[in-house]
Amino acid sequence: MYMTDEVPTGWVKPVAKPTPESLRARIAELRAELAEAESQLREMEEGARLEALVRVRNLMRAFELTPADLGLVPVPKRRGRPPKVAA
Repeated sequence: MYMTDEVPTGWVKPVAKPTPESLRARIAELRAELAEAESQLREMEEGARLEALVRVRNLMRAFELTPADLGLVPVPKRRGRPPKVAA
C-alpha cells in the first residue's frame, strides 16, 4: 500500500474508493495510451525491418552474392499438390 516500510503515524488522509465510472474512465485512458504505444512500436519495428533489408541487400551487392549463394530456396509460385507427371 505504501512505498516505504514505515507505518504512518498520526492522522492519515482518507482515500476515497474508486467508483465504477472512474475505473471505466481510467481503463479507457489506459487503453488509448496502449493503442498509441503499440502504434509507435509497429512503426519502429517496420523501420528496423526495412533498415535490415537494406543492409542485407547492400552486403549482397558488395560481395556479389545471390539468394542461391545464401542457400535460399525460391518460393514455389503455387501451393498445393505438385502437377501430375506422365509416366
